[in-house]
Amino acid sequence: MLSFLSSSMSNTRQSLAQVLNFALVLSTAFMMWKGLSVATASSSPIVVVLSGSMEPAFQRGDLLFLWNRAPRAELGEVVVYNVRGKDIPIVHRVVRTFPEVEGKAKKVKEVEDASTVPNNMLLTKGDNNVADDTELYARGQDYLNREEDIVGSVRGYIPMELAELVESPPEGIKVELANEADLYDWKVYLNGPESSPFHNGTFLVKLKFPNEYPFKPPAVNFATKIYHPNVTNDDKGSMCLGMLRPDEWKPSSRVVAVLQFARQLLAEPMPDDAVEGRIAEQYKNDRARYEEVARDWTRRYANEKA
Repeated sequence: MLSFLSSSMSNTRQSLAQVLNFALVLSTAFMMWKGLSVATASSSPIVVVLSGSMEPAFQRGDLLFLWNRAPRAELGEVVVYNVRGKDIPIVHRVVRTFPEVEGKAKKVKEVEDASTVPNNMLLTKGDNNVADDTELYARGQDYLNREEDIVGSVRGYIPMELAELVESPPEGIKVELANEADLYDWKVYLNGPESSPFHNGTFLVKLKFPNEYPFKPPAVNFATKIYHPNVTNDDKGSMCLGMLRPDEWKPSSRVVAVLQFARQLLAEPMPDDAVEGRIAEQYKNDRARYEEVARDWTRRYANEKA
C-alpha cells in the first residue's frame, strides 16, 4: 500500500514539474516578446509574410523584423499595417505620404521628400499588385494613419529560402549564417561532384547579399582556393556566373538555383566564359593536366569541415 502511494506521489510530482517547466517556458517567451515589443514600439515586432503581393521583394513564409519608433515613414519604405476591424497583417510599400487630413472634404497635402513634417497619412501598394491598397482599407478610409494603423516598418528579415536550405539542403550543399546577427552573410559548403576532379573536397563559399536584394544579385566568392577557369585565382575567389551579372539577374531568381548552378559548374566548367584565361586554355587543350592540377589543389586546400 505504501509503495503504491509513493509511486502515485512520484508520478504526481513529475507531472507537476513538467507543467511548471512548460509554464516557465511560456512565461519566458511572453516576457521576451513583450520586451521586444517595448523596445521596437510595435505590438507585433515579428510577422510572417502571408501573401505573394510583395514578390519578389518578400515571399510567403519570410519572417520580418519591425521597428516602429521612426517619427515618419518614407516613400518606398515597406510597412506592415492592420486593416481596422481585421487582425491580418499586410506587408506593402508606401507610395504616397501626406501630413494630415485638411477639412471636412478630407483633402490632403502631399509631403515633399526633403520635408521634416511628420507624414501622418500614407497610401500603400503591394509591389506585385496592379492597384494601390484603397480597396483593402476599412470602409470610408482612403489613407492609413501612421500612428493608428501601422504596426511597424520592416528593418530586417529572414528569407524563407534560408530556412528551407538549412532544413532541407540540396545534395552536396550545406548552408549556415556566417554571423548569427547578420542575415545577409551566408557560409555555404559545396562538396565536389563525383564526376569532377574536385571530388572528395569541400569548398567554403561565401554569399553576401546587398541591401537591395532581391533586386540586386548576391556576391559569390570561394574562400577555399580552387583551380577552375570560372573562379578568380586570387584572394577574392570571385565566381563568374552569368545569372549573377547585374544585367542578367532577375529578382525572381532563387538562391538554391544559384548554389546548384555553382556546384554544377565544378563538374562542367564554362571555358568560353572564363575569368582565368590560362586555366581555360588548359582545360580545352590539355584536359588531363588540368584535372591533375585541380585534384592536387583539392587535396591541398579543400579540406573545409562543414
